[in-house]
Amino acid sequence: MNLADSLDKRGTALTVSDVAELLNISERQVYKLAASNRIPSFKIGGSVRFDPAAFAAWLRQKIEPSSVRLFSSGRGARRVS
Repeated sequence: MNLADSLDKRGTALTVSDVAELLNISERQVYKLAASNRIPSFKIGGSVRFDPAAFAAWLRQKIEPSSVRLFSSGRGARRVS
């Protein structure tokens, strides 16, 4: 079972701390991602929370091979994941 699958089975919302730990980033970075709508989130009062199913879908989209982007350099395009 992968991380996204285990999140789908979770019944309660994820906290900023949960997401930071899962992604191995700081809580501050999670707040920035949520504020810029780069990660699916919602607010309850003043608290930011994450729906486990929406987060799992977002995570799957980010780790799919189709998310590999092409960057152009002076000598042509190169693949960056």
